[in-house]
Amino acid sequence: MKLYETEGIGRYIGYFHRLGATYLTKEYEKYGIGVGQYQFLILLYLKDGISHDELTEKAAIDKANTTRAVKKLEAEGYVRLEINDSDKRKFKIYLTDKALKMKDELLKISFDWEQHLLEPLNSDELDSLFFLLRKIARNQPGYFFKEEENK
Repeated sequence: MKLYETEGIGRYIGYFHRLGATYLTKEYEKYGIGVGQYQFLILLYLKDGISHDELTEKAAIDKANTTRAVKKLEAEGYVRLEINDSDKRKFKIYLTDKALKMKDELLKISFDWEQHLLEPLNSDELDSLFFLLRKIARNQPGYFFKEEENK
């Protein structure tokens, strides 16, 4: 019997998720950013001024969690909301000067965590890992990385 037949991939995904959440929570805590907010802030660094719906879709999280995270980031002074000119019932979310000034510092935290995870892999292994992750992801409902792959 092969190892993968008795040992599920979810075990490893869960393990890395818990390790990452612990590390990132500790590192972002000093900035007033919790585990529920940092991913939204990073998404806004990648594309500032997006709608609540677009942010929800990119984070692959429900609207209520997005709302809570954005409210917390707004309370901490990292984002501001502006009424969407094309639909007055909706808002666009923008980074504040505070968030922009801290961009490199905050992104480095996530970068350092990823580097730590990937450290034991050589270049070919890294290419294979990302190839396989994309292949698995493309086969899932709601796959939303297509536009990033086309760049």
